[in-house]
Amino acid sequence: MCFRKLTILVSFFLLAGCQQIDKPSLDNINIRLIHDKVRNTVSTNSADVKDLLLEQGLELGPLDLVSPSQSTLLTDGMDVTITRVEEQLQNEEIVVQFEKQVVRNDGLPVGESRLLQTGTSGLEKITYRIVTEDGVIASKSILRRTIMKQPVDEIIMVGSQASYTVVPIQGSLAYIASGNAWIMSGSSGIRQPLTVSGVLDGRIFELSNDSRFVLYSGKPDQENMETTFNELWVVSTNSSSSEPLTLKVENVLWAAWSPTDDFTIAYSTGEPRKTAPGWQAHNDLHIATFNEVDTEVEHITILEPSAGGSYGWYGMQFAWAPDGTQIAYAQADRIGTIDLSESTNSVKEQLTSFSHYQTWTDWVWIPALTWSPDSKFLYTVSHGDPIGLELPEDSQIFNVSALAQDGSFQATLAERTGIWSNPVVSPMTSTGFQVAFLQANNPLQSVNSGYTLSVMEQDGSNVKDVFPISGETALKPQNVTWSPNGKQIALIHKGNLWIVGNESSVSQQLTSDGQTSKPSWEK
Repeated sequence: MCFRKLTILVSFFLLAGCQQIDKPSLDNINIRLIHDKVRNTVSTNSADVKDLLLEQGLELGPLDLVSPSQSTLLTDGMDVTITRVEEQLQNEEIVVQFEKQVVRNDGLPVGESRLLQTGTSGLEKITYRIVTEDGVIASKSILRRTIMKQPVDEIIMVGSQASYTVVPIQGSLAYIASGNAWIMSGSSGIRQPLTVSGVLDGRIFELSNDSRFVLYSGKPDQENMETTFNELWVVSTNSSSSEPLTLKVENVLWAAWSPTDDFTIAYSTGEPRKTAPGWQAHNDLHIATFNEVDTEVEHITILEPSAGGSYGWYGMQFAWAPDGTQIAYAQADRIGTIDLSESTNSVKEQLTSFSHYQTWTDWVWIPALTWSPDSKFLYTVSHGDPIGLELPEDSQIFNVSALAQDGSFQATLAERTGIWSNPVVSPMTSTGFQVAFLQANNPLQSVNSGYTLSVMEQDGSNVKDVFPISGETALKPQNVTWSPNGKQIALIHKGNLWIVGNESSVSQQLTSDGQTSKPSWEK
């Protein structure tokens, strides 16, 4: 028994001896501690960096940096550095200089200028994120920019009047030049700007029937560009100082005046998208009536938004009947009418269908539409049958056709005119009416072809080319417009406005700035 106790006691002392040998040394070591712009050498028996900081009573901020890391074991002569990191926001207001716009005006002689709008500077607040390390700026970056006050551009009109002969203008002829609406009344020498903002996008531009107003679409404010690609406006033609009136309609793909009411329009909308073509059509149809006095706008829905059938994402084309009772519609593969007599229960009545044209790109061909003055016929571009072994949707044949509004017949009036023929019917005269259209110079490759302006009688007879003369630069695809008396046609050639006599073929250049588009001519 005594021997067993002795054995246990000896084992205990041996074990205690072994533990004493394995225990780390508690001797102090020297560490160079750098913090808060102070460098000290401290003596410590801490095992790692974290323990050293606790021992020295050094607290770390949420962004402070420690080198080496807090889990690092200490060794004699080691450097331990604490970098104090702070973050702060700093605001700065800066002046945003206004831009200077120069608008060329064919109504002023070369060398003359006129201030249309005084420029004013804007104000922008810039918020910076500043990071300091031990009180020294390590980085400075812009966190956000806020426009406190929008700058207003200075707009100067400079003369560019060429030595063109001043010619009489029946009624009023409006057009877009340098992003603004312009109008000539009575004479090509009497012209004035109706807007000075330079925001017209060229999608919608049309004089009202009595020339009192111009309907146009314009680019939205910078801050609304992600949700809006345009806005719909009207501006009075009575004074260049008139302020445009918003119709409170955004993202407009088509709009036109009612032929019977100068305070009523029809329109169709879409929504922006980042991929081409830049919108997704709603294939809807609405009628809006505005009040010039109190700027109130009333809206009636004729067609609810829909997928729109084949290639519906691109949208539809519409055209008011001259008597105001119907609106014709065109889609990629059909044409029809909408009866407006029962606006709350309006339905589309299909008149004809055809093979869509396969573009293999991000645009869709929608046939142009125009009504006869008596509202009995539609003139359009029809997609014809292929002449070879190609599929119907690949056919390069496009004709100008007439279609009875009741669908009773359809007749081809001009063959192989091209995809952008865009027929436009003249006003009614004592001898009836005529049809102007663009004839492709290369009908079987008409997508990229140049065009010639041609005129024919309402039944397709007496076709003749009127502009340009043989050998001159061909026209680009466009919609031309007739004079109120049906004797002249306004068009764009080389970026300038021209008028052409449909009988005499005598042409006159009216502008010279090279930035003109969208002529609209009314009484």
